[in-house]
Amino acid sequence: MPLFRRGSPLQQLVDDAYSAWDAQDWPVAAVALERLVDAARAHDASREDLAGWSFDLALTHKFLRDWPAARRHGLLAAELAADGPGEPAWWNLGIAATALHDWPTARRAWAAYGVDIAPGDGPIEGDYGTTPVRIRTADGQEVVWCRRLDPARAVIHSVPLPGSGRRWGETVLHDGVPNGERVTGGQTYPVFDEIELWAPSEVPVSSVELRLSGDDDLVALQDLGSAEGIEVEAWSTVVPLCAACSEGRVDHDRPHDHAPDQPGGSRCRVGVAASEEATEGLLRRWVEEDPPRRGAGTPEVVA
Repeated sequence: MPLFRRGSPLQQLVDDAYSAWDAQDWPVAAVALERLVDAARAHDASREDLAGWSFDLALTHKFLRDWPAARRHGLLAAELAADGPGEPAWWNLGIAATALHDWPTARRAWAAYGVDIAPGDGPIEGDYGTTPVRIRTADGQEVVWCRRLDPARAVIHSVPLPGSGRRWGETVLHDGVPNGERVTGGQTYPVFDEIELWAPSEVPVSSVELRLSGDDDLVALQDLGSAEGIEVEAWSTVVPLCAACSEGRVDHDRPHDHAPDQPGGSRCRVGVAASEEATEGLLRRWVEEDPPRRGAGTPEVVA
C-alpha cells in the first residue's frame, strides 16, 4: 500500500498530528507525532520525511517543557538532518540539553550548528555579548538586559521592576528566534523570549526613593554601586511599553510617547540589587558625599 494514499494509515497519522499542531494542542500533537514517527520508521519512510516529523516531535516536547523527551527526539532529528552548519535541529537539541545540564550533548549540538564553543566538558561560561530578553513576571512581561553565557542562557543584568517577582543575577533559558528589537547607542539588538528560569538569584532587590539635584547625582550613585559590584537601576526612567511596542522595534535613542519625565527634578525611585546591609551602606556613603544635595528613603525589599 502506498505510504500516502488517501485514507492510508500513515496519511491518517499525518492528518491527526498536524490537526493537533495547527490547534496548538501540544499534548495531543506530541502523542500523534510519536505514533507517526514510529510508523514511518517501520514503513521505511524517506529520510527527509522522517527528519521533518522527528524535528516537529522534538519541538512539541520543547513547547511542553518535557526536556528529556525533547532531547531524545531531538537527537534523532539532528542525526537525520542535512549535514552542514545552521541546521535548526541541532539548535533545538542544544536548548534541550542545556535545560537538562547535559553539557556533552549541548556542546556537541552547538558545535554541529556552527557556534564557536571553548573546549571543555562542563558548563559553558562564555561571553556571547549583551542581549535583551523578554522575561515572564508576576505582572506579565518585561524586557531586561542580559549577558549571554552560551547560545541559550543569559544572566540578567538589569534590575527587574518592583512587583515583577524577578531578580538581578538570575540565569534564564531563552529561545533562539528573535521577537522584536531594541536600539541603543545606535546599535540594534534582537529581543529573545525567555523559555524558563534556569537558575535563581540569591541577591535581593530593594526599592528606594532618592532626593537628588540632577542626573549627575544619580550617575554618581550608579558609579559608586558599580565599583562595589552593586547594580542600581533608575526605575523612574524605565518606559512601560504596550504589547505592540514590546514586540516591535523600540529605539531608545529617540523620544518615545510613553516616556515619563527624566529624573533631574527632586526625586527618583531606584532599584538596588544587593543585600540589605550592602544597600544601606551604599546609600549612606552616597549621601555622605554631598548631604545638602542628596537623601535616601528607607529601602524596601521587593524581590
